[in-house]
Amino acid sequence: MTAGWITDVVRPGDLVVVAQGSGEPTPLLEQLVDAAASLTDVEVFVGLSHSGALRRPEAAGLSLVSFGAMGPLARLAAEGRVAVLPCHFSDVPRQLTRRAAGRVVVVVQVSPADSDGYHSLGLAVDHTWELLAGARAVVAEVNDQLPHTTAPRVHASQLTATVPTSRPQPQVTGGTPGEVHRQIAAHVAGLVPDGATLQLGVGVLPSVVAAALRGRRGLRVRSTLVGDWLCELAAAGALATDPDAVVISEAAGSPGLYEHVATGGVRIVPVGELNRPDVLAGTPGFVAVNAALQVDLTGQVNAEELGSGYVAGIGGQPDFLRAAQRSTGGLAVVMLPATARSGQESRIVRRLHAGAVTTPRSGVDVVVTEHGTADLRGRSLTERAQALTAIAAPDHRDALGGPA
Repeated sequence: MTAGWITDVVRPGDLVVVAQGSGEPTPLLEQLVDAAASLTDVEVFVGLSHSGALRRPEAAGLSLVSFGAMGPLARLAAEGRVAVLPCHFSDVPRQLTRRAAGRVVVVVQVSPADSDGYHSLGLAVDHTWELLAGARAVVAEVNDQLPHTTAPRVHASQLTATVPTSRPQPQVTGGTPGEVHRQIAAHVAGLVPDGATLQLGVGVLPSVVAAALRGRRGLRVRSTLVGDWLCELAAAGALATDPDAVVISEAAGSPGLYEHVATGGVRIVPVGELNRPDVLAGTPGFVAVNAALQVDLTGQVNAEELGSGYVAGIGGQPDFLRAAQRSTGGLAVVMLPATARSGQESRIVRRLHAGAVTTPRSGVDVVVTEHGTADLRGRSLTERAQALTAIAAPDHRDALGGPA
């Protein structure tokens, strides 16, 4: 496989924006890693990666930029090798255009072209879609194992260079749930009625929450990212069946999920179209369920940083939660285990880590831990502190000591 596209296309001063998640053109990212030492004055923007490309030692030689420090980026961020742009996921295109106007090179993964010359973006449509029209160059991995889906298409005439490949999509597992996860999921499930429109992500907690919702009926989905839980809800008969019942931007899971997304009537749309609070707010019964690292006694949420540094990102959390609050019958839910470090550290805290407010106190309706739910709607600061202390781990409640 040739890496000649780097020499032919990339220039000093460029910002190379690589598609993320299941849309990542992994072989091309690996080639960028291999070429790190020769990329002079070139920044590489990456997001969530399911591959091992950024775990290689050579990746430290890239001038990396991201909207967070997810997965393999956490180590590089801790070493000061990632420039983090603190922005909403939906705002990434605007931020990157501002950073490198006229100097953006987009690198994506697409399916083979159809008879009309159109390539499908397959299983993921992230920020790169909105950057295509204004990009100086577009480079594509053309993977003959990537299915044509309902995702937007790119015409062959838009591609500056192509690299043919044949590889399966990454399999992304949600991890092994424990009793704490199941207790949290049971509380969250009690907040989701039949007919609700649901936003979840991927990982252990979203998977267990979805499992607890198998008995619901008429559920709809508006979620940037979905995992195997989507197939499980469909198999259980929990989902509505009209053409717009399930709208996503990316699927990350098993081959079974990818088959379902490609053939099961799932709409795949760009993040900028899906993650819009003004549109989602018009969806009745929109329940947004997001995870957190910490919640303080006023209801502020930290979903980005630990004491050791940046480990995640803002993502779509503030947008989804705000939309849920504005939706008729909607609910903005934040969930987290009550403790970290084997129970030694409370995740319900008096004060968040400095500079770590992902969602403001005004943007959350209900906080859930394994110890119950704290409904913050209509509650004063003192009442919020009392409600949140009540769902902290018993061993840490005295230390929280009331209003923050």
